[in-house]
Order: sequence, then C-alpha cells, then structure tokens
Amino acid sequence: MSLVNLKEWCEIDEILYSAETNEQYLQFAGYDFDKKKIENLSKMKFLVSKIFVRSFSEPRILLLSSIENISESLTKPLELKLHHLRGTKIKSRYFKFNGKIVNWNNWRQFNSSENDNKKRKIVFDEFIKKTKHISPLINLRFKRIREIYYNFSDKLIVNSERRFSPLDGYLLSERIAFSELKALVSKMGQCARTCFMSELNYGNQLIGKDPEYFDDFYFFRNRIFRGIEKYFFKINPVDAVKRTLGSIGFDFSKIHFDTSDRPNKYPSPICFFVKIPGDVRILYKNESPYFNLQSCYHETGHAIHASSIDPELSYWEKYKFSMGIAEIFSILIERLTKNPLYMKDIGIRNDKVLTELAWKNKFMELFFVVFYAANSLMKMEFWNRNLTIYETSRLYEKLIKKYMGLEVPGEYWMLHHILPDSIMYVPSYMLAAIRAAELERYLMNRFGEKWWNEPTAGKKIREIMSKGDKINLKEFSKLDQSKFMKDITSR
Repeated sequence: MSLVNLKEWCEIDEILYSAETNEQYLQFAGYDFDKKKIENLSKMKFLVSKIFVRSFSEPRILLLSSIENISESLTKPLELKLHHLRGTKIKSRYFKFNGKIVNWNNWRQFNSSENDNKKRKIVFDEFIKKTKHISPLINLRFKRIREIYYNFSDKLIVNSERRFSPLDGYLLSERIAFSELKALVSKMGQCARTCFMSELNYGNQLIGKDPEYFDDFYFFRNRIFRGIEKYFFKINPVDAVKRTLGSIGFDFSKIHFDTSDRPNKYPSPICFFVKIPGDVRILYKNESPYFNLQSCYHETGHAIHASSIDPELSYWEKYKFSMGIAEIFSILIERLTKNPLYMKDIGIRNDKVLTELAWKNKFMELFFVVFYAANSLMKMEFWNRNLTIYETSRLYEKLIKKYMGLEVPGEYWMLHHILPDSIMYVPSYMLAAIRAAELERYLMNRFGEKWWNEPTAGKKIREIMSKGDKINLKEFSKLDQSKFMKDITSR
C-alpha cells in the first residue's frame, strides 16, 4: 500500500521541482548559489521519485519523469562538476574578453566581437584540446544514466529481454518511433545539405572570409548580420516583444527578464519555469544586436507558453510536456524576427536591409538543419549503439562532414551547450521547427498575414498553449517537413 496518494505525491514533487529550479536559475544567472542545497534537493527528488516508481505505474508520463529524475539525482554531483570544469578548465592561455580570460562561458561573445580570425582559431584549437578535462566526466555521467534506465526495464517493457535505454524514454516522451525520427532527421539533413553547401560558397559575403572549421553555427549567426547591425541598435528586444505580444493579450506580470552580463552567467539564452504558470524567468546576455532580438523572442516564446498553461490542469499536464512541444512556441515567436512584414512593424523599413535579412536568415535555417541533423543523429546513435566517447567523436566528424561539408574535430560536440548535458533534446528542435512553421501557416490562414496584430490570434495561441501536455497537435500539425524545407531551400 502506498504511503501517499497521487495528489499528495504531486504536491511534494512540485515543491521540490520549484526549489531546485530556483537554485539552478541562480547558478545559471551567475549569482551566488548553494551547491549543497542543489545536491540535497536532488537527493530529496530521488527519494520522492523512488516512491512513485514503487507505488504507481500511471500516469505513464510521471513514471518516465521519475526515472529521469532518479538518473539526474544520482548523477547531480557529476553534472555540477561538469559545469565547474567547463568554466575553469576550458579557458584560453592567451586571450581575454572584456578584461576576463576567454573561457567556455564567454567564448561565444569573444567570437562575436573578435575580428582577428587567427585568434579565434587559436582559442578553438585550445578548447578542442582541453575537452580531455571534461570527456571522462561526460562519459561517466552518461554511463551511469544508461545503467539507471536499464535497471527500470521491467517497469517499462513487458515480456521482453530487451533493456530500456535513455533513448527509449525520449522516444516515448515525444511519441515517435526510432525509425520514424531517424528517417525524418536524415531526410531534412539531406534536403538542406546541397543548398547549404552552395550558399556556403558565399562565405565572403556572409562572414568576410572563406568558411573554416572553427567558424561554427554560433559564430555565423552573430557575424553574418554585422553589416546591418546598426539598424537594430535602436530596438530594445524586451520592450519590442512585450509590446507586440502584450497588444494581443499576453500577460507579462509573471515573467522576469535578466539581460545583465555577469562573469559566470550561462553563455546561451535560457528560460526557467520556476513555477507554472506564476514564476517564469528568462536569461540572456549580449552577443550582437540582431541575435539579441532573436534570443529574446525565442525565450519569450517559452515564457508565454509556461505562463499561459491552465493552472487547474493536473501537475503532470502542467509540467511534463515533451521537449518537442516545449520548443514549438519559442520557435514560433522567434520566426517573427525573420518575417519582413513584422520587421517593418517594429521599425526596419529599409527594403535592402530586409532583403539581406531574409537571405541570411534562410542560410541560418539551412545551417540549423544540417547542424542539428548531425547533432541529433550522433546522439541517437550514441545511445542506440552504446558508443564510447572516442567513437562518438569520430562519428560526429563523419556526420558534420556529410551534412555540412566541413572537416570539424569531432570533440567539438563536448563544447556544445546541450549535447554533453542532456540525454537527447536536440532532435526536439527539429520536430518543433516543423510544427512551428505549420502553426504559423495555421495562424496566417485564420487571422491573416499579420496575425501578431490580431487579439483573436493571441486568444487562439493561448488556448492551444493552455492545454500543457494535453495539447492537440493535430489541430495545426501533421509533422510534415515539406513546407518548412521548401521555405528555406528556395532562393
């Protein structure tokens, strides 16, 4: 007999989730945080999750979540150590940014502002070599996560000798088969590859030089807009997105924006759902004027999603939606920053600038597809084939070469902000990109090309968002990648 009923269990789990997420926010924001508190909360989540696994088998989504929590809790010290090592060991011997040694946390900012390509190459090569400091930790953490999932095979697979893997958990959460996901990602990557490589020949127009292996996705997305940055200096991203979405009924009273730059602040934009729907927090720091706009809009999409979820839903329906659902609305709102009609609305009225912006955004969409195809397929095969870190790096080299046409050291994946941390996640961006394009088309068909000016469109979006995990994807999505791919492969 269970010591708690399901309602009581959910109340306890939500309290622990909010407390841990608050502390993680402080850590990622670059504030003082209590490492011991995070570890203790993680231990408490472990105990609560074990209670669920022993006491309940439904709802299935909470069973999967509890197993994930157990794996995260048992490997929390390794995760915290990884965050520490990236900031202290992955650093340059030679160069500084804003008076601080270039390290993993400010590397993207350094790349965005540094005009000497030789210096960027030196830092890139340094960082690749220094992955030796974090690779054993990444390997150990993923090995333990795999073993933990294996131990719960009997809870999730009936009448089977096969062991349940972290990849299986991800696929169940996204409600997609391995073969279907692999085929979809591969097809998108192959479709984008030829166009991407052709556009890469315009490297001198894009970044002022022939592209090389150290010119990564994050460097490109900042540097290629440099020639038109002056048009975006006058736009305050937070003010602009609040004005647009506020005019169609979104409430920002529950959303906090932190755009300050601090030495230990996380390098990538990120949104924390501390308590859904009442406490949502956005972090990002300056990289370049146009990228700041995109980052702010992307994270705001996450924030308005969380703050629009019906508070009366069950705990798991509010919090446990898949990553593929979580990214739909962030990408939808980010797409506004690529829409010439919207950019005119917020003050960019130079037709030449808008034409250049459209071309370069299409290129970055192509880059996104080929880059995330390689990332996704690598991570899928990592779990599916039980690869070593060395084998994973060699596979990554091959996939980057296949889809991007560049000879990139395979160890680069360990310097990414998601690949060495999360179990999967990266394919979710591709699933969500398709669905965001489908949702945008749905909104345009119902409310007109400038749907962002229509309060009824805002009401409809909130209605869709409000369902949490119960979202009706079929209302606007067939997971048909053809529209998304057609848009980005046409010139």
